[in-house]
Amino acid sequence: MFSETLDFSVSARGKTMSNSIAAFLAIFFEDIPVKSVFAFREYTPLYGGRIYHGPELSDADIHWMYDNGIGYRIPLQNIVTSREEYLSSKPFLAKYHRKGNSVIVARAELARWIREDFPDFELEASVINQVRTLDKLSSFLENYDVVVLHPIMNDDLAGLSTIADKSRIRLFVNAGCMYQCPTMECYGSISRMNKLVPNTEFKCAQDHVPEYAEARLTAEGMTEFDTAALVNLGFTRFKRMRNKSNTAY
Repeated sequence: MFSETLDFSVSARGKTMSNSIAAFLAIFFEDIPVKSVFAFREYTPLYGGRIYHGPELSDADIHWMYDNGIGYRIPLQNIVTSREEYLSSKPFLAKYHRKGNSVIVARAELARWIREDFPDFELEASVINQVRTLDKLSSFLENYDVVVLHPIMNDDLAGLSTIADKSRIRLFVNAGCMYQCPTMECYGSISRMNKLVPNTEFKCAQDHVPEYAEARLTAEGMTEFDTAALVNLGFTRFKRMRNKSNTAY
């Protein structure tokens, strides 16, 4: 069992509206101190990262989370966002604007707009930004409260140990196909699909990179990283997904 001082954010991917968030967490994440849930609510064109198929959290779920000290992390990771789309989404953001909630963003402009209008949100730089090096990290720390590192950086414990302010870093503790994906091209098509752009097709490196497709076919579920080693380095924020066979994240 991990210390309650750690901050685990978990994905509600796979949760149905007929299943409460309390039951979902008890089934899939009962062994970690969950401090926030990454999930969809009502539709906004700002969503990204994965395809929006409908809400995953009910009003009752949100109230239960707040009552139990669990924040809502909003996945606003669309890689193409206009000022007009942001303005149309302000009522949605206002509904969840409170201390303890956060937004995950992949566009600097969107992060700046949210910072100006909704200062109580914690701003997280999405993994979609592909922060894979320490050199790239410094620029993101200037504009975000927290930076989600690409899981490939978990392979460099020596490099991670040199990060001065580890409290502003979120690390993956498990990862699927995104971990070794050579293109991460799915995010572009998902962004267009979530904007309801007609005739948008899902794009994936597995469709045209044979060696990567073969690797995913033979993969056994998700890659699990040594969380204890990351904690020992001084990191406190983590993201964890349900274990699924041959999944993305």
